[in-house]
Amino acid sequence: MSDLGIVNTKINYNVVWILAKRELMGFWRNKSRVISSLAQGLLFLFVFGMGFSLLSSNPIVQGVSVDPRALVGSGIAAMVILFTGIFGGMSIFRDKMFGFMKELLVAPVSRRTLMLGRTVGVALQTMLQVLIIIGLSIAIGYFGYDLNLIWRVMLIIPVAFLASLGIVGIGLTISTRLRDMQSFGLIQTFIVMPMMWLSGALIPLPTQVLMFNPFSYSVDLFRFVLLGVSYFPFWLDLLVTVGFGTALILIGAQSFNKMEISQ
Repeated sequence: MSDLGIVNTKINYNVVWILAKRELMGFWRNKSRVISSLAQGLLFLFVFGMGFSLLSSNPIVQGVSVDPRALVGSGIAAMVILFTGIFGGMSIFRDKMFGFMKELLVAPVSRRTLMLGRTVGVALQTMLQVLIIIGLSIAIGYFGYDLNLIWRVMLIIPVAFLASLGIVGIGLTISTRLRDMQSFGLIQTFIVMPMMWLSGALIPLPTQVLMFNPFSYSVDLFRFVLLGVSYFPFWLDLLVTVGFGTALILIGAQSFNKMEISQ
């Protein structure tokens, strides 16, 4: 009995990687989802980039004039995290529907292992889509063609991972507490829309508005890495992003531990 308790409380990192790989390969093999992600990103880039290019003056970020296309490109790259992280929780409904989640819960691995595997898998999806959007933005000249972009894009990878943790935590918390897809859609829309429009990802907003949205600090961190400008100090962006991610992952883990599968 004691051996079983030890097995059920340890984190099996091989299982974590297998579950994460399953999430990542599921996304990559779903060609319609990949194409829709690219199409949505291009739509936002062209629509908002073109709209900002018609302005008589460039947006000002803390006294610095910023290319509007670069502002939009960095914001949309960060916005991908919001949608991917929230919708990543929907895969729990898929697993419940086909009975895969029930098999996972009776497997000789801890729920922490299952939750960590799901979190890492969604985070990898997020990082992949962020790199795709940044690559498209660079290809159409939104960030210019400076060689410094190479290390800036490399640095954005861990930033995207950190920023995705809090959003994945929200998705886990919602999806483990609800029992039907309709309720999930309503709640995620109620959460995603305000977080998106009040984050400054698409349009410049006063700092008095941005400061109350935790996702604003992730968007600001993206802009600091990619453009070298930000509304808030770098240390504050990093502190809020890490704190928000840690808190939501802990809440999501608690919800996952209490999740029950109806017979």
